[in-house]
Amino acid sequence: MKKWMLPVLFYVLWIGGCDSAPLLVPPKIQELTIVPDHIQQHIIAQERIQLLYEDDMTYYLVMFSKGNVLASVAANEDRLVIHFKEGSEHKKEAQPYVYAINKNPELTIIELYINGKSMAIDRMTMM
Repeated sequence: MKKWMLPVLFYVLWIGGCDSAPLLVPPKIQELTIVPDHIQQHIIAQERIQLLYEDDMTYYLVMFSKGNVLASVAANEDRLVIHFKEGSEHKKEAQPYVYAINKNPELTIIELYINGKSMAIDRMTMM
């Protein structure tokens, strides 16, 4: 009886592991200090917040601001939640802040907050 119990136990564990959901990679956001030409050509200075995307995993978020901007990103169920913290110091002209975002395709909704307030994206462009 002990001889067949161990293989059966391994079989049950193996089958149970096959049904588990794959691990999701957390989204990442990174400010681009050098913006590639293929992204720059799609940026429109009159639009404050723009989302550029190549596929369902690679996004570029552009925000024009007169203050310094810090960004963070998180996943919440099927939502990609982006938080910008805009500094109170003001420059003469708004500067573009460009962020590269890598996310899972399962994150289908994007929520954007600036200083805690929900904001709409002014323009979305597929590159």
